[in-house]
Amino acid sequence: MIRLILIIPFLLALILFAASNQDSLQMWLLTYGWSSSVGIVALIVAAISFLLGAFSVWVVELAQRRRARKAEAQIRELNVTLTQRDAELAQLRRDAVMVPPISETPHTSLPPQSL
Repeated sequence: MIRLILIIPFLLALILFAASNQDSLQMWLLTYGWSSSVGIVALIVAAISFLLGAFSVWVVELAQRRRARKAEAQIRELNVTLTQRDAELAQLRRDAVMVPPISETPHTSLPPQSL
């Protein structure tokens, strides 16, 4: 929504500028020259800027997508490991033998030693 608030006034101003500047002017870039209206040049510059911005966002997004795919693969791998460990733990609990608790007072058949 914020993007639209920023883009719509810019586009309206650009269109109004292009519509109000229809007079043809001589333009040149180094040794190359042409005749065009300032409004059309402004529209072309805006379109090229938009395409460059879209390309740069796409390049940045590629790196983010690569990191996201790597993270998702790691999550799947960890989920498989967790499932295996849960199965091993359940098996160990089933196989566990109840060991009687050790009494706190030892019962020995040896007589107490005198010092």
